[in-house]
Amino acid sequence: MLSIIVCSRNGNLNDRFTSNIAKTVGVDYELICMDNSKNEYSISSAYNKGYQLSRFPFVCFVHEDVSFRTQNWGDKLIAHLNVPNTGLVGLAGGDGALKTPSDYGAFNRCMNIIHIDKNGVKPAEYVLLPKNQKESSRSVVMLDGVLLGAKREVFSKICFDESIGGFHGYDYDISIQSIVAGYYNYVMYDISLEHYSKGNMNATYYRTMLKVFKKWENDLPLIEHTVSDEFKQKQIPIIEQKNLAKLTKKLVRTGFTTSEITDIVRYYSHKIQSNKIMSNIIFLRLKILFIRISSFLRKKNNYKVQ
Repeated sequence: MLSIIVCSRNGNLNDRFTSNIAKTVGVDYELICMDNSKNEYSISSAYNKGYQLSRFPFVCFVHEDVSFRTQNWGDKLIAHLNVPNTGLVGLAGGDGALKTPSDYGAFNRCMNIIHIDKNGVKPAEYVLLPKNQKESSRSVVMLDGVLLGAKREVFSKICFDESIGGFHGYDYDISIQSIVAGYYNYVMYDISLEHYSKGNMNATYYRTMLKVFKKWENDLPLIEHTVSDEFKQKQIPIIEQKNLAKLTKKLVRTGFTTSEITDIVRYYSHKIQSNKIMSNIIFLRLKILFIRISSFLRKKNNYKVQ
């Protein structure tokens, strides 16, 4: 009934993972492991090949560094996917894909994940957002790829874009595909999952993010359908500018050159019609220099100095 598809860097799924699936899924399932130990696939191509090999009407793409706490989570996943007009479901997401590139939580971040330090140093961190969430699901636009579920029929309209390459951005891209195709995406709150990694937001991650947002720029912004018109008119322009400021810091801290950053910031300043940024490029270069020095002193950089 449920096809579980995993792209494995190790080639073989470890016993902890396979045992956890067997004990908790609660439905008939097949486990399809795409051996990527030799780095033959991007995650998009691995998932597409895994999907082609799958047989069941419901599919779940999941990372291998997770552990399910919820019994019969397969039944719960299928119940969510049977809600009419559902595209994708996951465990972390957000209400919008805006004109300025951002992660899935551009605003109104939604999460239901337990972060586990794989080194055993930091305590487990249960992140529940919104904190007052009562319902078993919440409609969103963007989803994080730690877990993505869908009905098989949805993949007649969407698929993982192999032109993106690498191991980032595939989740943002297919989330947008789902919304553009007319579906609704959801974060689920009745499935508990431990994740043993918070990801690596390096330069490759941000270059891929920029690529995905450039691909969809004519369709953006995409905002969750229950967000009020008043919020869109008054708050989205403010959020766009804040996100561009955050992006600037991230690009500096992951090793983008000053020239690259100024080109990117000017481009998206024009997109959101921020005349203040566009008209003061000299100030922008000084700001980048300040962030670079400050980040070095505070050890905030996410790249190796050559």
